[in-house]
Amino acid sequence: MADEILRVEVKNLAEINNYLSDLPSVAFKDVKQVFSQAVTDADAKTKMSFVTGGLKSRTGMLWRSLRTSVTGISLNSLRASIYSASNVSGTPVRYAVLHEYGGTVRAIDKYRNVPGGPYLNIPTSANKTPVGVMKKSARMLFNEGAYIKKSKAGNWGVFLGSQMMMLLRKEVTIPARLGMRDAADEQFPTILSKIADLFGK
Repeated sequence: MADEILRVEVKNLAEINNYLSDLPSVAFKDVKQVFSQAVTDADAKTKMSFVTGGLKSRTGMLWRSLRTSVTGISLNSLRASIYSASNVSGTPVRYAVLHEYGGTVRAIDKYRNVPGGPYLNIPTSANKTPVGVMKKSARMLFNEGAYIKKSKAGNWGVFLGSQMMMLLRKEVTIPARLGMRDAADEQFPTILSKIADLFGK
């Protein structure tokens, strides 16, 4: 869908479908509530990754992009989803897929004139707030007189005065750590158990 960037759904699972196929249509409301609670719990587990999984909430945008939904008008069409919206209050959020599956971000076209370029610019601790948000963009730094040079350690960087504000790197690898799929998978036994308790199956 246009308003989302990553969606994980609980649907078409053989064991759950077997349960649902034997239930009367009047069970729809109760089963939908089971699905709703399951996806709410999966959402809460996913958000715990910001606390326990090493995923820092710097701006809060990824956290706020997480949504849940339960759709369907019959037992067979029920779908419970957890997803990341592609924008929050008009601000694009495009990195949910990267944090969910992991991957490597490589330099494409910036700093081509620097030997070995292109490069990505990675803010150093001197250019971050206590929660890790970048203080000044490269453009802001250059407007203030920043320059590019090699550090004593042999790395290219963007310096303001004697302080390195951006480290230039060819690529950065991001580990998979959001955990939406795992959180959804963990709900399968709970869904089956609750449906069984409701209808004595």
